[in-house]
Amino acid sequence: MEGDLIDALRTHADRYGIGLSGLEPLARGEDMTVAEVRRGRQARDYLAVMSPHMSMPTNYPSERWTGHPLLLLGAKITPRNADRLRQLGVNFLDANGNAYLAFDDVLIDVRGRSGDPIAALHREKPAASNLFSPKRAQVIFALLSWPDIVNAKLREIADTAKVSVGFAQKTLVDLEAANYLQAFGGGRHGRRLNNVDALVDGWVASFPAGLGSPENTRAFQGSFDPDGLSEDGPEIYLSGEAAAEWIPRHTTWSLYCDDIPRQAAAAGRWTARASNPNIFVRPLFWNAPQDDVMRRVRIAPPLLVYADLIASGESRQREAAERYRSEHVGLHARKPPTV
Repeated sequence: MEGDLIDALRTHADRYGIGLSGLEPLARGEDMTVAEVRRGRQARDYLAVMSPHMSMPTNYPSERWTGHPLLLLGAKITPRNADRLRQLGVNFLDANGNAYLAFDDVLIDVRGRSGDPIAALHREKPAASNLFSPKRAQVIFALLSWPDIVNAKLREIADTAKVSVGFAQKTLVDLEAANYLQAFGGGRHGRRLNNVDALVDGWVASFPAGLGSPENTRAFQGSFDPDGLSEDGPEIYLSGEAAAEWIPRHTTWSLYCDDIPRQAAAAGRWTARASNPNIFVRPLFWNAPQDDVMRRVRIAPPLLVYADLIASGESRQREAAERYRSEHVGLHARKPPTV
């Protein structure tokens, strides 16, 4: 049960003069909720996230996060993760009493604590899912890229995201709990995305460890000529710097397709296990709503192009990412024609 973990966290917070309220959904097993952190007359609302490993992606864009500030809660944080979270300005509290809570003129910074039996018990449990796990990220990607489908039938959302109907529904519930989705009137036609910039930033931050992870990528060294491909065959989407037309002399190709394009691999003499790969192939994780673009080689939805630019780690591509985001308001994909 999560209740004993929440009790342990509240006990430590009380010792530091901190009040935590609104954590009941976490005690019931939910992954996140909006909670209030208070000390005396000073209070702030946080998106409290139950994080099994109490870690954040290395490229977490804290300077752009526009939703509720984050409060990571969990059983045990490692010294390395604690240092990283402090650098990012992310508040945290674990069951051993290690804490970093900084808001207004409050600063609680406790380090080096261990030995709480509740922390040991919960660290042995399997990791829980989170809002930006790969499958949930597929649903979020579909909603952000084609925001009109937020009010579509669940089957359409699920098909666009390549997940089951049940999983699509659960993700919508999770988004509503995290204040990223508002529902009015109880019907599907009353849904609306909320805190979109924050949702985009969270999705992009999770991308390198999830949908864009090395485990999900096949890397090659070689050349790629999109104009040399026949129009016959499964679609291929270009992302990253290859999709930003104004980047001169780009050196890498990020491709999304259901299988390795054998014709392109043979023509470009692709070599696997190369020391300096420049071609990165990942599986398609979306079904684009039908549009009038029928060419085989296409540009990926803007959100994915932006995420690949950010994930590259290169200053040149990161600078390009900022321009790309400013030129693609909302990072929406092109809307399908009205039927």
